[in-house]
Amino acid sequence: MAHSCTRFVHRRGPPTRTQAGSKRGKRPRIQRRPRARVPGPAHERPMGSSQEEGLPCQPSQPDHDTDSDDTDATGPPAALLEGLLLGDGKPSPHSTRPGPFFYIGGNNGAAIISSYCKSKGWRRIQDSRREDYVLKWCEVKSRDSYGSFREGEQLLYQLPNNKLLTTKIGLLSTLRGRAWAMSKASKAPGGTQARPGASAFAPSPAHPPASLPCRVLRMEEFFPETYRLDLKHEREAFFTLFDETQIWICKPTASNQGKGIFLLRKQEEVAALQAKTRSAEDDPIHHKSPFRGPQARVVQRYIQNPLLLDGRKFDVRSYLLIACTTPYMIFFSHGYARLTLSLYDPHSSDLSGHLTNQFMQKKSPLYVLLKEDTVWSMERLNRYINTTFWKARGLPKDWVFTTLTKRMQQIMAHCFLAAKSKLECKLGYFDLIGCDFLIDDNFKVWLLEMNSNPALHTNCEVLKEVIPGVVIETLDLALETFQKSLRGQKMLPLLSQRRFVLLHNGEADVWPRLGGSCSLRRRLPPPTRQAKSSGPPTPRAPDQPGTRRPVPPPLAPQRPQLPGPSPDPDSTHDGQPQAPGKEQSGTGDRHPEQEPSPGTAKEERKEPENARPWGGHPRPTPHAPATLPAFRDL
Repeated sequence: MAHSCTRFVHRRGPPTRTQAGSKRGKRPRIQRRPRARVPGPAHERPMGSSQEEGLPCQPSQPDHDTDSDDTDATGPPAALLEGLLLGDGKPSPHSTRPGPFFYIGGNNGAAIISSYCKSKGWRRIQDSRREDYVLKWCEVKSRDSYGSFREGEQLLYQLPNNKLLTTKIGLLSTLRGRAWAMSKASKAPGGTQARPGASAFAPSPAHPPASLPCRVLRMEEFFPETYRLDLKHEREAFFTLFDETQIWICKPTASNQGKGIFLLRKQEEVAALQAKTRSAEDDPIHHKSPFRGPQARVVQRYIQNPLLLDGRKFDVRSYLLIACTTPYMIFFSHGYARLTLSLYDPHSSDLSGHLTNQFMQKKSPLYVLLKEDTVWSMERLNRYINTTFWKARGLPKDWVFTTLTKRMQQIMAHCFLAAKSKLECKLGYFDLIGCDFLIDDNFKVWLLEMNSNPALHTNCEVLKEVIPGVVIETLDLALETFQKSLRGQKMLPLLSQRRFVLLHNGEADVWPRLGGSCSLRRRLPPPTRQAKSSGPPTPRAPDQPGTRRPVPPPLAPQRPQLPGPSPDPDSTHDGQPQAPGKEQSGTGDRHPEQEPSPGTAKEERKEPENARPWGGHPRPTPHAPATLPAFRDL
């Protein structure tokens, strides 16, 4: 039985027609939301770079889906979702309301996502400006999507500030911040120095580890030495230490598909780069509009001794899933191995022998004939390691599914915890991040980068086996954790969890953090005992301010004499995962804590995350939890 509810919001922007034509005095700012709202003609404004995965998102352009439905809704999403409570995720056959609706922006994984949603009886819409959706999955982030997002009523793909992990500068700054905090904690009075290999915290009986213990990592153990070229002191430090005995790789902070990447081998190449950066810095246009200059870059020590598969370089793509942010539910999944077509030659100038992504390999005329051999399943990689290196190198049996898997999980958990306290958390946000790892010939595992909107194409047999399962379980876990969080239920066990491994269960956390942007402020019952139902949870004040500690002094990443950017101590939350057990780098948004640096024309100056969580938009008025709908187990 459908039940009505009245919801109130702060309306922003110019007055509505009703307000403008009214003869009454000044109307109050809070008014009733109409049953249906058709947005104005303004198009979405992308956040940062307009391209990811090489597929520009055209929000308002139809993508030839004959089953889409662009009819106006007769009720708000809350009413549309009531039908889901009657049919295990599908609308009631007796319902006369249209929907629920979903929107997909771009072609990356669109067929898999669309098939999943239609199997639940949802209907696809083509207008990106509509706000009556249940699920919105876009390649390119838009401020309008986050500004109109209704927490607890909708699912929205990609966290607004995932650039903390998915851009080169963002990830570097995030890891430096955590390294600084861990170093400071170990030197504080009463602090203890973490032992390598020791658990970051002792698991309690209430929260046993999901699979594997988490060890404290040092940044230099898994992340290659890196310098920012947008910061003068780091730039000059790199130019001073460079010598021709070591190869360095230069990358734009937020580019994709290998675009803008080049190697630095000779002193002449470094001198040319030094002259170029100084010229750009002295350009008067750069001083007037610093964000219209060249995109910020990093230089990273190139790993010259990679482990080879039949003489070819490879890396491993794995997935980090943020299924829910209130509380955090973080998962790991295996992906696949990506190989080059040509044999590895460290002295070659052909980038297709150094970069393993499919975009670079497609440039080879042999790709059509050999594309199946550029992607290996993890099972095939494990068999090769067992056959070739198991006895010769004294490795454990099934090294890929034991040692390598554990190490990747530890590194992912470390990176998430470094960014945890800064990430935007609202009920309905979820994200899938692609993580690229390289193994050197000493079997040491290195994190190369983390990528927002990872490639979901299925252009070879291995990808046809891996990608659909990753996407479907991502959506299943996002829906199930959404529903349980909304109802205040315990997260575990998760019926939809299959191949993904739980890295962090945030039910024990006090969430959301003070000063965060979540409007549903409550704490779940302790998982050790069954909570007694006594009505809906009591919401906390939605805008309780958080106190911010002073910004700490700079930190050097690997070289003590090199000062780094001042990390925000909020990025160093000490909570640890229960277990450590598109493809391309994020959007063009500048890391909020970095110094002003060259960027794309669409970038803007931003305040700290807690000050303006919407990138310039006012924070939308939160809804009371009691008025929100609830999904059934889907």
